Amino acid sequence: MHPMTDPVREFYMNARDYDLISGHGVAGDVAYFSRLARGARRVLELACGTGRVTWPMARAGARVTALDLVGEMLALARERGASENTPVRRRVRLLEADMRAFALRERFPLIVIPFRAFQHLLTVEEQMDCLACCRKHLTRQGRLVINLFDPNLRILAAHMQSGLPGPVTRVETRLDGDERLIVWSSRTLSPEQQRMQDQWVVERFDAQGRSISRRLHTLTLRWCYRFEMEHLFARCGFRVLSLEGGFDGQPFTHGQEQVWTLGLA
Repeated sequence: MHPMTDPVREFYMNARDYDLISGHGVAGDVAYFSRLARGARRVLELACGTGRVTWPMARAGARVTALDLVGEMLALARERGASENTPVRRRVRLLEADMRAFALRERFPLIVIPFRAFQHLLTVEEQMDCLACCRKHLTRQGRLVINLFDPNLRILAAHMQSGLPGPVTRVETRLDGDERLIVWSSRTLSPEQQRMQDQWVVERFDAQGRSISRRLHTLTLRWCYRFEMEHLFARCGFRVLSLEGGFDGQPFTHGQEQVWTLGLA
């Protein structure tokens, strides 16, 4: 098993940058996972990050065991939890662990992998390792719910130029104290490997327009097609219970979300 590459680890070590770039998640996902957690009562969350989904699931009444590989992300998750009331805080257990190789002494009626985190697994071996761990930790009647983005071929085609970076986008955010954060991003694709590499330059400016900090982040994700995933799940001992195209029960459509609900085969 290969450890997480240094550029990826560095990206997630800057947990506050992550929250500003990607901390919004997907529309409706927090409410969706909170509803599932309320019914399951006990939840295992993989790649929990800064706790964006973790704490709402705990507020819904579930006991949540949340794993992440990067300690800095968990530290920010704990910081966020400090404002929760005591019963909610007691329902959350944050653990530093690899989603490809973890061993806990319990099984769960619900395991969730929100916000495309599964797509950090770049090889079939890594995907199978993760799913094998999920299978070992799922109760017999339990459910595994995974969110992926569905590859939009029209958008991918716009970036598919023999490994050359695509167009640069610029997003500006106003921060407290009249500071500004500007994020420049570009994307390079490898269709042979079904991988996209995003690069962000994150620069913070003070109220006078002077640059305070400037960091480069790189992140690689693998895109996954619908029937590829169906074969992978079957190979790993799961059966597909449903595939939805979003978090409001909408049917699966090309280029939107893949929201998979799986049970043991």
